[in-house]
Amino acid sequence: MNNRVIQRLREVFASLGFAPKPEKLTNEQWNQFAAAYKEKFGISYDEDQNTTEQTNAGTDNHAPETQPVQTISPELQAQILQALNTAALATGTDAETKAPATVDESTAALINALNTVSNRFSALAATPEPANHVQTVRASGNMISAQTMAKVLGSAPHTGTHLFGIENEYFARGNWWNEILVKGTGTDSVFVPGDVIAFRNAYNGYVGEFAKRCEELAKSNQLGLLNYTGIIKGESFVDYSRMNLKLGEYVVRRMDTIIAYLRTLESVGNIFPVVSNVQHKMTAPTAFFEELSQSYIPGHYFKGAVNFDGEMYHVDNVMFKFHFEDPRQLEKEYIGYLNREGSNPMKWTLFEWCIVHFGEILFNEQQNRRVVGVSVPRQGTWPQPANFAADGVLRAIQRVEEELKVLPFFDMKIYDRTTIVDYIEHMYEEVIAILPNMNGYRVYANKKHFPWYLKAYRDKYALHQDFTGTNSAILDLSPESIIWVPNMSMIDYKVWITQPRNVENYEDRPNEMYALYFQQDLEQLIIASWWKEGSGVLAPGVQFRTLSDLKEAKRSMQWVFTNYPVIDLDPDATTADGSMGYEFLTGANTGATALTDIVNAVSNRVYKIICGDVANATTIAKAGKFSNITAAWTPTTEGEYIKLYAELQQTTVTVGGKTRTVVKMTGNFLELERG
Repeated sequence: MNNRVIQRLREVFASLGFAPKPEKLTNEQWNQFAAAYKEKFGISYDEDQNTTEQTNAGTDNHAPETQPVQTISPELQAQILQALNTAALATGTDAETKAPATVDESTAALINALNTVSNRFSALAATPEPANHVQTVRASGNMISAQTMAKVLGSAPHTGTHLFGIENEYFARGNWWNEILVKGTGTDSVFVPGDVIAFRNAYNGYVGEFAKRCEELAKSNQLGLLNYTGIIKGESFVDYSRMNLKLGEYVVRRMDTIIAYLRTLESVGNIFPVVSNVQHKMTAPTAFFEELSQSYIPGHYFKGAVNFDGEMYHVDNVMFKFHFEDPRQLEKEYIGYLNREGSNPMKWTLFEWCIVHFGEILFNEQQNRRVVGVSVPRQGTWPQPANFAADGVLRAIQRVEEELKVLPFFDMKIYDRTTIVDYIEHMYEEVIAILPNMNGYRVYANKKHFPWYLKAYRDKYALHQDFTGTNSAILDLSPESIIWVPNMSMIDYKVWITQPRNVENYEDRPNEMYALYFQQDLEQLIIASWWKEGSGVLAPGVQFRTLSDLKEAKRSMQWVFTNYPVIDLDPDATTADGSMGYEFLTGANTGATALTDIVNAVSNRVYKIICGDVANATTIAKAGKFSNITAAWTPTTEGEYIKLYAELQQTTVTVGGKTRTVVKMTGNFLELERG
């Protein structure tokens, strides 16, 4: 062993606080030493010894060494740059733009960052807590993630009375869970039921106030004023002059930061307004006014009529329940950087992490469900697909079609990437021919098909540089004039034309989904929330008694105009392909035909089979894949339908040596409804 390796040993021992020449290292100390040695010098201790012996063989061990420049891999460079930028975010300094390329450069940069952080912590510790604490956190130009959000929330220093400076009972010093966080140990190593109850009450009190804050912002029309980027820069447009004295301004500002972050996620609320305070069902009257004016004639000769109707909306109960069987795994898997509780299996700093991360997941699931969701009965007690918890806008539009209030354009089925422009233009022209004018009416289409439309539109009107031409509807159907609806799948071809705000989503209380409930039992943790959802069309059109009556009206008494995106089944087809779409129209069979399967089906969508021809009509027997439907399906008129969805079952699988429970499709189908 030469002097260079010996010197490196001394440096590592000194950094770890070991004796200069420890007689014996424990396994834990050896692991610390090995990790620190490789991190500091970019090479393991064993490799360094071998390299030294080969390089210096036959030379004087006292001869000075010329150490080559040791470069590091691009992956390690990226990790180091991320660590430096995280430190810069915490200290408010400028972020690095270039990663260090060598071991020496990396060491120098990391030491500088650690010194900056250390100085920042020392300055914060020496700074007294102001009477009215308002913390400003600098924002970087990077995209804010849930992980960064959790770090921002946890960056405030503790005060003598409260954790993180949050003046709330949950964070009060003296509570046993907070003493564990600050000191690493509690006053008593044995927890009694009263400790659990105290923690649960304090936690539920905090999240209850969080839910009230969401509702307060919604009622005062200030929810739209929350701007996450502005808040973390110290800017705010929300009025805090009449602050709730129970919590204090700083606590409420902190809640607003979380709410503002959740609002940065893409929502469909700007396309389909969310109507609150719908506890179960709600009715809304609609009226259609017929023509009034006529040529003059004296006497009692009247003209005109008002056709009154009403829409019934409802919401379904939705819930979120999550069970941490062993929160200790979080320390190893995901929130190790947040662990301030040492070996205590219950990670109390999880609470805001849960609000942010679970809130983000729940939000995305809700936005998807608000578009393609269908309320489906539960199958057993095992987990159910998120899309089956409540109805979305596609189901609401489908419902008014089935209720004979809206007559689709039956000749307009599916389109493709080359026909989408002509398809939508044709549909738009059909509606122009029906309505007196198109003022206020907009086209709604699948956002995933926007690239198709954009390319086809440019190809078609390439000669018109300003996108004008002989077709007067071109400007109305330019790509930016269409409302592109997110969260539809690639095989959703539904297109509709109506006035904005005519299709709505419903809920009971605003942001009730985020009112998380907590329950802890020893090492296990349960988090849950409950809320209500639904969708509807405010004014679809006048309801007719029969399909023939609806057709006779020629769409003159409806406010929603839709296409008919069905997949035509081949004559004599015995299966439907779920990878093509969700609605299938049976063909003109040459003989008796029975549908036996829906191949490539997914577990979270409903399939609709529609009778397209009554001669040798396609039937479904109560057997095989469809043995669990209510009865055999034998349609007698065109337009009859049956809706089916995948049957699920709970089973166990082994992953990485661990057994876990999963839900899979059985391959069979259940019946939702028929008509």
